[in-house]
Amino acid sequence: MTTTESSLYVCSEWKYETTSPIHPIHPPFKPIMHYDIATKILLEKCREEILKRFLGLSFRESILLEELPQETLSVKRSDFVVLVKDETGSERLVLIEIQSRWDRQIPLRLLDYRSRYLLKYGGEAISCVLLLTPSHTSTSSYQDNEVTFRFRLVPIFELDGKAVIDEGVICLLPLVPLMRGGEELADRADALLYESGLPRRDKADMLTVMTVLSGLVSKDLPRILLSRRRDIMIESAAYDLIKQEGLQEGLQQGLQQGLQQGLQQSILDILDARFESVPQPVIDMVEKHEDLQTLKDLLKKSATIDSINQFEEILRKVIH
Repeated sequence: MTTTESSLYVCSEWKYETTSPIHPIHPPFKPIMHYDIATKILLEKCREEILKRFLGLSFRESILLEELPQETLSVKRSDFVVLVKDETGSERLVLIEIQSRWDRQIPLRLLDYRSRYLLKYGGEAISCVLLLTPSHTSTSSYQDNEVTFRFRLVPIFELDGKAVIDEGVICLLPLVPLMRGGEELADRADALLYESGLPRRDKADMLTVMTVLSGLVSKDLPRILLSRRRDIMIESAAYDLIKQEGLQEGLQQGLQQGLQQGLQQSILDILDARFESVPQPVIDMVEKHEDLQTLKDLLKKSATIDSINQFEEILRKVIH
């Protein structure tokens, strides 16, 4: 399996290690709504552009498969499978998992996901993770004593938002707020979408997707974009979800949740970077703790303690 290196956006198949500074710790705002509806719309409208730009694939036709293998009860709606056909009629599956934040279980879950689809459909498969926000621990491989599994990792946050805008890639504009320099470029991306030649309903969908996804990096952008484009966004199929889930009414609750999750992930990232591995009991205790002030204190401790055992002792005292 190879990638087309001439494409600006094609991701690496191998272990991804960022060569530029990780974004400063900026607890993201996450609306109450699930972003899965936004990513599904993006895949429905723009999957061919995503497959070409991010994976370097050439094909004649692509079909987003809705049916999931019956056994896959745990597959989330942020997982998608696309059937692609090339000029010769050959088919292969492209499995795409879109993640707002890195999770240590992603590689193993993707391997399980891939296996189930291959058992159902057979043939070749390409596995890919689109990671929307920064992580110190993301990787494009899984290995144990029996299995080595490599997949493609696309770090959306490392892509150059300005290059997407300058090139005028309409289908990637909803992702610009998540890219490098994206918050500053969001207004330009919004204007390009609004003034584009897309059919009005498609334009409404794309603006809504950008509004939802921008909540992963900013507490203000969703409010700004929603108030500016409400007149057209109400025509989007996703807008009902925004109303039902209470984007405006739930801002404070969403911010609280985003701060909590951001602190938890930062603690685990620091511990992982300093001590190479973090025991599962420590991970579980950190992820279950919700008090913001305590999490802030634990974040400081994670950067100064001498051993992972010392941190675990502190954590147990705090929890109990």
